[in-house]
Amino acid sequence: MEDKDALIDFYGYQSEIWGRGYQMMGQLLDRNFVAHKVEKWNITNVYIYGGGYLGIQLYRAITPFSNVLSIVDKNGKLKVEIKDIPVMNLDIFRQYYKDEPVIITPLQYYKEICNELQDVVSMGKIIFLEEFGRK
Repeated sequence: MEDKDALIDFYGYQSEIWGRGYQMMGQLLDRNFVAHKVEKWNITNVYIYGGGYLGIQLYRAITPFSNVLSIVDKNGKLKVEIKDIPVMNLDIFRQYYKDEPVIITPLQYYKEICNELQDVVSMGKIIFLEEFGRK
């Protein structure tokens, strides 16, 4: 019975993450919403952490309103090969970073990514995607 309860808890957690991701992907399709958020957060230059679907969609959504310096991904590549999106690994990011905001897109790894970035990025410069998208 304990295994079944653990599985149900895990499934519930995963469903919540997927639901939030789906909602955020929808919000990123709304140009007015994105323009308002970029203005509200005063984002002129920014890095996006996460080369998955949300990171790619965020890149496409905010590029008309902000200068995205690069997507940063631990593996140094995007989930889907797209030639016109700059991507770098964490080591290269550490060499080039100069106090710009970083938006973290992988919803279920916020804490781990935040811990990885803390030696370079101040907490005030880290924006979680859900925080960026909050109404």
